[in-house]
Amino acid sequence: MNLMKEALRFICSSNFWRMALFWNIALLFSYFQLLKKSIFGSKSSSSSCSKSNHSHTPICVITGATSGLGKATAFALSRKGFYVVLGRSSHLLSKTLSDIKRQNENAQLKAFEVDISSFQSVFKFRNSLEQWLLDSDFHSSVQLLVNNAGILATSSRPTIEGFD
Repeated sequence: MNLMKEALRFICSSNFWRMALFWNIALLFSYFQLLKKSIFGSKSSSSSCSKSNHSHTPICVITGATSGLGKATAFALSRKGFYVVLGRSSHLLSKTLSDIKRQNENAQLKAFEVDISSFQSVFKFRNSLEQWLLDSDFHSSVQLLVNNAGILATSSRPTIEGFD
């Protein structure tokens, strides 16, 4: 009963409604942009990238790329010629990598394990990504970052480091 009261209190709060309103506005804006691109066409130059020259291949980092929007984004960008870097838990990454490769055998993919609820894991991911970029012949910048990973926060849950 206490959980029900807490859930009801949260649903009635201004924070919940503000979050719901802005989330829906952002979604509608994104859908409008996609519709506009599909009607009027896209002048994207990413599809003309040379796949043999890594220094000109755009790099995209996607967190939470093993399901839903993250996975769909990874599929789409791999078809557009991006080198897609995926971040998520290791047991889910291998399946996603094989799914993408099955549909697009020319996909350029790299996977790193990361847990967004731990600062230590995020810093390790950043360091590993930087090292990988330095060791490869890619340009040392990321052209697109898709922060798709998320959690459903129903209550306060501090990280290992003590942050909410």
